[in-house]
Parts: sequence; C-alpha cells; structure tokens
Amino acid sequence: MATIVDPTLDEKSSTGSERVDEKQIGFTAPVHIAVVDAPVTLEPSHAAEYVEFLQLKEQFEADPKVYSALVRKLDFRIIPMLFLYYLLNSLDKSNAGNVKIYSFLKDTNMTDHQFNLALTWYFFTYAGLEAPSNMMMRRYGPRLWLSSLVICWGAVTLGSAWVKSYGDYCAARIMLGFFEAGLFQGCFFTLSCWYLSGELQRRCAYWYSATMLSGAFGGLLAYAVGPLQGHLGLKQWQYLFIIEGALTMFFGIVGLWLCVDFPENWSSRFFKPDEMRFLQLRVKYQDGPIAPDDSFKWSSFWEAVKDWKTYFIASLLAFGGSVPTYSVNYTLATMVKSLGYSSIRAQALTAPPYVFAFFCVIAIAIYSDKYRCRARSLLISYFVGTTGIIILWPCLYHKNLTGVSYFALFLVVAGYNMQAPAVGSWLGTNVRNPSKRAAAMGWQSTFGQLLGGTIGANIFVSKEAPTYRSGFITLLVLVMVGGVGATIANWYCLRASNLKKDKIPPEELEGKYTEQQLSEMGEYSPYFRYIL
Repeated sequence: MATIVDPTLDEKSSTGSERVDEKQIGFTAPVHIAVVDAPVTLEPSHAAEYVEFLQLKEQFEADPKVYSALVRKLDFRIIPMLFLYYLLNSLDKSNAGNVKIYSFLKDTNMTDHQFNLALTWYFFTYAGLEAPSNMMMRRYGPRLWLSSLVICWGAVTLGSAWVKSYGDYCAARIMLGFFEAGLFQGCFFTLSCWYLSGELQRRCAYWYSATMLSGAFGGLLAYAVGPLQGHLGLKQWQYLFIIEGALTMFFGIVGLWLCVDFPENWSSRFFKPDEMRFLQLRVKYQDGPIAPDDSFKWSSFWEAVKDWKTYFIASLLAFGGSVPTYSVNYTLATMVKSLGYSSIRAQALTAPPYVFAFFCVIAIAIYSDKYRCRARSLLISYFVGTTGIIILWPCLYHKNLTGVSYFALFLVVAGYNMQAPAVGSWLGTNVRNPSKRAAAMGWQSTFGQLLGGTIGANIFVSKEAPTYRSGFITLLVLVMVGGVGATIANWYCLRASNLKKDKIPPEELEGKYTEQQLSEMGEYSPYFRYIL
C-alpha cells in the first residue's frame, strides 16, 4: 500500500521557509503525516483525524495495563445499564412460564392452547419491528430510544396484572412485542459501535448473561410471591406482573440520564478528554485509515435485505438459538415440576441451570475473542446443548432418573445460551457501515425471532408431558440443520471471500478506488477481511 496523503495538511512554519508536516495535539510527541499508510489519497480532515487516532493509540497502548484499565472503565460505564435493560426485558418476556404454573390459566379462563397462541402473537410485532426500530435508534441514539422503549413495555407489564381473558392477554402480548422489539438487537448494535472485534463477544456475553440471571432471578421472584396469594385481594401471578412492571418503568426513567449513546454523539465526565476521544476513534479506525461510511441512510435497509450474510445469521438465530432458548424459557418450570416437584419448589429449581449457564457464556466468549473464532465457538455451544437434549429426552421416560434429567437441563440451558453472543458479534464485526449493520442486525433478528419464537413457543405441548416427543424431535432437527449446518456454510462462504481477496495483486488495486468508494463499500472493500 502506498502512502498517499495530502502533503499540505496541517503545515507549520518553523523558520519562515521550512515546513513540517505533522499534527500536534499537545500531550504526546507529534506524529508525521508521512506515517499514514493509506491505500488511497485521504481527505485532509480524515487524515488529520486518523493521525490524531494514531497519537492516542500510541499513548494508551504503550502500556497494556493502562489500555486494559481504560477498556474496563468503558465496560463499567456502558454495560451495566444495557445489562439492566436486558435483565428487565428477559424477566418481562419470559414471566409467562412462571405465571402459568400458578392459577393464571384458571383465573383468565384460558386453555393451554390459547395460552400458547397468545405467546405466538407476541412474536409478530416483536419480530416485525426489530429492523425499523434499529434504524430509528441509529437516527436518535440508544439513550433516548432504548430508554423510552423500556418505560413503555414496563407500563404494559404492569397493566398485565389485570388481564381477565384470552383477548386481554393477547392484546397485552402484542403491545409487549411492539415495545420490546428494539432492545435485543439494539443492545448488540450499540456494543458493536464501542468495542473492537477482539473484544466484542466477551462484552456481548457480559450483557447477554442478564438473560441467565433473569432465568434464575425470575424463578426466585416467582417463588417469593408464592405466599402472597390472596393478600390485598390479588393473586400470585398479579404480584409478579406488578413488581416486574414497576421496576422496569423506574429503571427506564433512570436510563434517560445514564444510558450510553453512540460514540460520535456522546461524552462522559467519567472519562478524561483524551480517553474519551480515543474511545470514540478506535472502532472507527480499527481496520485502518479508511473509516466506514457512518452517514444515516434509509437505503442501508435494502442493502442489508439483499446481503446473503444476513440470512445465514438469521438461520443461526432462529433455529440454533431462538427455538431452543424460547422453548426452554417457557417450559423449564413445567418440565422441572414434571420431575416430581411442587409448583413452588419447581420455581426455585429453575434457578441453578441459569447460574451455571452464566459462567459458560462468559467462558466461551473469552475463548472466541482470544482466538477470533466465532464459528468454532458456535459449534462448541451447539454440542453442549445438544448433548443435554440427548441425555434429557430418554431420561424423562424413567421416573427414577430425575437427578440425571435435572443435570441434563444444565447442559441444555448453558449450551443454547452460549451461542447467542457469538451470533450477534459475528454479524456485528462483519458488517462495517453502521447504518447497514443496524439494519442487518434488525432484519436477521426479524426472521430469527419470528420463525424461532413462534416455533419454540409451541413445540413443547402439555399433552405430551413429561416426554415431549415431537418437541424434542423438532428441536434436534432444527438445531442440526439451521444451527450447525448454517454455521459451517457461513464460515465456508466468509473464508472463500477472504481467500478471493488475498489473491488480488496489490498493484491491481493501486489507484483503482477513491477513499469515498472504499468507505461506502464497507466489508466488500478488497482491504477488509471477515472474522471467521
């Protein structure tokens, strides 16, 4: 690559006739413009910004301890609020499985089939609005957009305490899907704007682990409201909705001040000015001096729709992730109860598998980031989850193997939750331009959640308890084809693209593109390589 940068940039006179090509920012040694190794001529303002980034990079990465401390500082400022939002989201979304084993169906005059249908209606608004929500968030920022969504779905959850019929519950679930649609992929996208490819899955895992804690906390909360039956004229399930809804609204309001925004629009007194500037620039220039096109374009949605990568990841999310995780979320308490435990004890026993899953999700993410191997971490995750299914299914036919069945549930919950951060970070690191990335993450989730959620909520039916024969068969087939198969296919295609780019002679690219063209090309740039 040739160094081709405007030689007049930031010129300064030293003796009247001498000129020094350098960019000074006052707190470190100047970096000469000549050190910018760019494949094309850069715009002067972009070159200046890139030189500023190089200086800051040299300053903060010179000492690995200083750099690690800064990234941890970023973690402490960004992740807790997103973690809390997703914890509340997971509680509100999956509390259906907890209210069902109380008197909810009887009090609302619903059949088991109607209950499953109501859960299904949720996914139509939830899945259908994910891509538009992500695009709107790209325009207005996560601080305002995500916090407003949290407040609204908290109000819906609170109101669910007074549903009286199948129609009421359907309306509540449809509204819940409408407001919750933007959070899951919105958080993934927000994290992808702040973290490098070698850091992203671990941070996604820290955030995503909220869903495991919600599984544990949700079961314990449902257990805690058990003795409240009849207090103040309310049922146990009503207390569950009221507590979760009120907490959600409160933290949504707090988030209007504390939630993070996009790097280009956010600053925080938590960081020094030079720290903040480095954090704003490091993701932008992680692949070199050609920054991705960060302008907002509605046309980016159609670019995402036409991209084959979107559909491979959608398959992973739908059949390798959503089907098993939703089916487990909605039936775990019932499945534990079928092992011979009372309703209240079954609620408490749903917690340990999620605690175990929490540590597994973090461990596989650390491994994936260290070796930059998204596909391999996904295959390990599917192996763990599927092993659990293979152990669990035959054990359910034998009442004396309850301990083995319960152990298998640990593997099922852990394995199928381990895959989620890898799926989100795989797409997040392989789509460069932010607007297209927002659209792609939303669109793949539309397919993933719609197909996976509607299937996952309905394949484990009560009349087949405790063995759930058709549910397990459906689950295994979808995971092997749509999860394992799609992982291998996506890895193969990405690798083939990288190899094709590697074969292009450097001299063939010399002067072929402008900076703007390379920026707009995003991941299709001949200089970009996919993470496998």
